[in-house]
Amino acid sequence: MAERNEISIPLDYIVDYARSQSTQARRQAFVNLLLFWAENGGDKEAALRAILEIQGGQTVSANCMPKEFMPYFRSETIAAQLIKIVREIDRKISEREENWDWAHVMRVMIDEGIIMRVTRNKFDQLICQMLPGKGRDNVRKSGDYSIVDRKDPWTQWSTLSHLNPQEYQDRTICNMIAMEFQPVLRRKIVIDY
Repeated sequence: MAERNEISIPLDYIVDYARSQSTQARRQAFVNLLLFWAENGGDKEAALRAILEIQGGQTVSANCMPKEFMPYFRSETIAAQLIKIVREIDRKISEREENWDWAHVMRVMIDEGIIMRVTRNKFDQLICQMLPGKGRDNVRKSGDYSIVDRKDPWTQWSTLSHLNPQEYQDRTICNMIAMEFQPVLRRKIVIDY
């Protein structure tokens, strides 16, 4: 082995950079590096913690948002707010504070121009990137995604519960979710529930 260099890279930096990589295959190189480090005199316990963090999934950073987000939402200040909002929505869904699911969130994000129209799998990946530790499939299996396929945007769904109760309920949920996104939206969301 070559002489050891006295300058070291902080482990947190390696973990953060590895988690910003877009695929598990790209993150694997950093896992291999940490395994090599642990086997050759590095801190095995710290390496294991770092590997678990890396394998927990990719996280997006506010200065490098995926291309599926519209350009306005990729700017660093807006992206930081958006990530914070998505984490709050996740908390409300996880704790069942509201009757929300990720299918409704996807519909709002598409209709409000936050993301482009994407597949359920891609949406699952985008959300999990913003929620460290969120397991795959948790998002994709949350809700009835047939609402994403409806022709009209959620703002045009029925406001009369006696004519179409399901559409009215979906509109109300989408309106509540859109209110959460209000700080980053370019238009004013009006409460209509």
